[in-house]
Amino acid sequence: METESIRLFVVDDHPLITQGIVGLFTNTTDVVVEGVAHTLAEAKEILQERGERFQVALVDIRLQDGMGMELVRYIARHYPHIKSIALTMYDTEEYLRAMIQAGAMGYILKNTTREELLEAMRAVLQGHYYFSQSTQDVIGHYILRQEKNTTRNRGAAPATEGVHLTRRERQILELIAQELTNVQIAEKLGLSPRTVHTHRRSLMQKLGVKNSAGLVRYAIEAGIASPRS
Repeated sequence: METESIRLFVVDDHPLITQGIVGLFTNTTDVVVEGVAHTLAEAKEILQERGERFQVALVDIRLQDGMGMELVRYIARHYPHIKSIALTMYDTEEYLRAMIQAGAMGYILKNTTREELLEAMRAVLQGHYYFSQSTQDVIGHYILRQEKNTTRNRGAAPATEGVHLTRRERQILELIAQELTNVQIAEKLGLSPRTVHTHRRSLMQKLGVKNSAGLVRYAIEAGIASPRS
């Protein structure tokens, strides 16, 4: 069955970037670029005119007349059906945290591929967060810092106490505990192996473990999986 094209809004102050993204999806059925803006003011004007047509917004962090966080916040408030993804050259914790807090559901670096960009758009439309593979270390350091702060606030509480896992993370963790490979997990859940790999790395960073054995141990201790006989 033919899938519906993703309707995309691109906001970046560099025409070369916007033209490049438009070119990536020209003559394809995966994505239709419905709008392009180069400034914060232009983006808001376009949204007011035809915001209901967009499904995903790719937003640069630094625009000529403001910050991408402001636009993402504006979109979340007035056009909640649009899923925002940061598209940037900055792989810093400060910007990543700011964009996610503003309402972005993805964070992609500009050295990404067409395939990853498409994967990110599909993920956020399904209600999932998506982070570029290149930002995994930044995410890991942020999560560990948050866990250390939580541990400090709770005294001697273990680092994984109170960690919230999404439904998808619990599904993947349970299948990891069954010793399935990324490819096998991807087939079971209808995901790409790369997405499963990203979830696996994110889980290790989130739970403070170094390998799959640590994930299995956590799954058993948390009651997500039963010990193998």
